[in-house]
Amino acid sequence: MKSRREPLYAAILLFCVFVLYFSLFYLHGKEYYLVSLVIILSGIILFMLNFENRKPSVAELTIIAVMCALAVVSRVSFFFLPEVKPIAAVVIITGISLGAETGFITGALSAFVSNFYFGQGSWTPFQMFALGLVGFFAGVLFQKIPVNKWFLGIYGVLSVLVLYGGIVDINTLFYYGGDNTWQAICAVYGAGFFMNLMFGISTAVFLFLLHKPVLNKLTRVKRKYRLIEEDREK
Repeated sequence: MKSRREPLYAAILLFCVFVLYFSLFYLHGKEYYLVSLVIILSGIILFMLNFENRKPSVAELTIIAVMCALAVVSRVSFFFLPEVKPIAAVVIITGISLGAETGFITGALSAFVSNFYFGQGSWTPFQMFALGLVGFFAGVLFQKIPVNKWFLGIYGVLSVLVLYGGIVDINTLFYYGGDNTWQAICAVYGAGFFMNLMFGISTAVFLFLLHKPVLNKLTRVKRKYRLIEEDREK
């Protein structure tokens, strides 16, 4: 049952938090590829826990690969508009359609791969974890409430503004913000607020545009390959 896996999910996510903490205070922003690899492996374990009695099929892995590729391309394609990008919308839709675990691994992988274009650094593991959580909590939340465009829009704005921005700006605070005083915290989060808000609003807009066609397509594919589990072990 899903409830039996929830403590394991929480343990894995807390482990990722510990890894980011370790990277801040002991690695000082170095070895970010190693930290990124640990986040990816944690996401893979999280994903594999969803398959207690069977292995994921080739079709399932192919769909995930396609969604990761779509998320990466969507970010790179909007390079000329840094704060307007569909990547979070794609990750949210993936989490809703394919489950919280898949939402996490899609978010983490797409952030890592797309940074080969935008640049890797100490910020990469924070972006990976933050975007993974955006997809994860989308999968959790929209199993419980209807998939309505207004709910989606609100979630898109808040998850990017609070969750993604709040986590990623920790990297900025520690590595570029100087002393971690209240003044520095306010300065860093204040400077990032409007950028995160623009990212959140653009995510809501892309969710309005994409959620129906993409969710419908994913549903048809899941039915074709018999990937829809009855009641999704609620």
